[in-house]
Amino acid sequence: MNTNHERAMNLTASSHITPRQRFIQNLADSELFRHYQKAFHTLTSLPLSLEAAGEDEHIEVVQTRKGVAGVVESKVPVRVGKNTIATMLTGSVRLQPANAATFAPVAKALLDEDRTAAEIRGAKVQFDQVPVMSPERYEAALAILQSFALQLGESAHRLLFATATHEPEAVRNAKTFIHSHLAEPMSLEAVASAVNVSPFHFCKLFKRSTGLTFTDFVNRARVEKAKRMLMKPAARITEVAYDVGFQSLSHFNRSFRRIADESPTEFRSRMKHGGPALMAA
Repeated sequence: MNTNHERAMNLTASSHITPRQRFIQNLADSELFRHYQKAFHTLTSLPLSLEAAGEDEHIEVVQTRKGVAGVVESKVPVRVGKNTIATMLTGSVRLQPANAATFAPVAKALLDEDRTAAEIRGAKVQFDQVPVMSPERYEAALAILQSFALQLGESAHRLLFATATHEPEAVRNAKTFIHSHLAEPMSLEAVASAVNVSPFHFCKLFKRSTGLTFTDFVNRARVEKAKRMLMKPAARITEVAYDVGFQSLSHFNRSFRRIADESPTEFRSRMKHGGPALMAA
């Protein structure tokens, strides 16, 4: 089983890592996900992994793929606003007990591929090790995952903005500085100077650590703070825009929609009519 740490190592080794992949890598390394991953495995004996959704992947509901001999795997979407940013993947599970008859289709497929008797015996050993779970219990496990996916999605950006011990000191200090000065005009040069790093080096270091450019990180931090402020019914959208550091309402609206895939008004309405209470935290 590939652990999320191994996935993170694979992503780090890739020279083609995208900002989205880096974002999900940081999310998979978060204490929240790793704690839940361990708890889910303890309850179900199933592994749980987190993968970045493809740019053209628009999974909105749980997808369960059924393979041979009753073995299934499921994808649970993790959404930020209206965007699916990642999917949680359960490991393989069998929804009915195994016997010689259930392995027969697998054995036939391997024979058709000219696999050796030793390879087929090895496949049988692996097949017998697939956890067995009743359909009702598996549905309950997926329901739990959907609840966690909601929490993870709503916490995603807050987890990204939190400082992490594995980050370079300059990046940790920069995050602290940014959050302390969100309402003020902010330049890359000023933040680099505040953390005693040259602008050129800071730009590369910050992007490599967070997966985001400095400007995108600041805009996302401002939008995340705006979300919390918009939870207060008395807060006016115009005032929120300026209080979090945007210099114009139009810039705020454009940035909010780009990042959250909905307008500030739509976000407030969605939260008012049954949106996750977690956002108010």
